[in-house]
Amino acid sequence: MFKLLVVLALVAAIQGQLPGGFTNRPELVDQESTGALVRLAVQELKDQQNLFVSPVKVLTVGTQVVAGMNYHIVFTARSFSTAGVLTCTARVYQHFTGVQTVSSVACDSKF
Repeated sequence: MFKLLVVLALVAAIQGQLPGGFTNRPELVDQESTGALVRLAVQELKDQQNLFVSPVKVLTVGTQVVAGMNYHIVFTARSFSTAGVLTCTARVYQHFTGVQTVSSVACDSKF
């Protein structure tokens, strides 16, 4: 059992992430996979908060190794119902099987 834990820790270290807190991942900001996660969060805003937005730009991406991967994404968006730009923060969980779910998403007005 101990050997398995050591191997898993080494694999995580080699990938540049240790289980625990979020790691800043600037290389993911412009990735299409991040765009897909943002679109999922935007759909959640529409379905759960009746907030219709159009994403503008991904600002930051952080990841956290869990039983899968948590993504912490900050992006700007334009609302169809209010003036100005919104800053939105989303947490999306991706299970190791590939299933993605939005854990939380919220937007703040920025004028």
